[in-house]
Amino acid sequence: MIKVYPDRPVAALLRVLADVVTTSWTVAWAVLGWLIYKTILGLEVIADGLVSTGTTFNGWIMQFRNAIPGGIPGVTQFLINIADALRRYSGDPLVSAGHQVHDAIIQVAIVLALLVALPPILLVLLPYGAWRWRDMRETGAALAFVRIASITGRAEQARAVLAYRAVSTLSFRQLMSASADPVGDIAERRYERLADAMLKRAGLDPSRLAPPELPELPAHRAGREPREPREGRHRRR
Repeated sequence: MIKVYPDRPVAALLRVLADVVTTSWTVAWAVLGWLIYKTILGLEVIADGLVSTGTTFNGWIMQFRNAIPGGIPGVTQFLINIADALRRYSGDPLVSAGHQVHDAIIQVAIVLALLVALPPILLVLLPYGAWRWRDMRETGAALAFVRIASITGRAEQARAVLAYRAVSTLSFRQLMSASADPVGDIAERRYERLADAMLKRAGLDPSRLAPPELPELPAHRAGREPREPREGRHRRR
């Protein structure tokens, strides 16, 4: 059983505030990482400029190639070789370099955003999340313990278990705050104060362990016949 927040208002409020602070911390660093990612992606204009320049050069070379007159011995082939050389050393390398720069910018943006946002998020979220998970399970287990004891009618036995657990787990300061004479309470089976202290530490309201109130039965249902008035008895006689 999982119980997200305890019954006690102060303990529940502290956990709510801690959850809000942790969530705000996580969202703030995530937003910062996203902003860094988008900022670095703005450098893609450099890669796009290289690709655009290379594409423009290739267009010029293609126009030059299309404008080469054909059928001129020696001249036509010479001009075609010049066009191929220009495309090899100008347009295509720029286009290839632009794509490489584009991929590098995306990788740098992702890595830098993760390096900035992920460590502070994990530094807070992992220990706090582990503690909150254990806390919710512990509170839920305590609630299941109390419910089973209340349903089965063993509230007094449950108080005894809680009292002995309080003596064994609570600090001396907490123990003496709960009872002025813990040893005497255990010896004389006064379990209420120690059991209540243990339930409060588990985050539950001690009234959860109170036995259910049974409705008062009528006299004839309880095995007793209703008494007749004295006047009625004298009349019968």
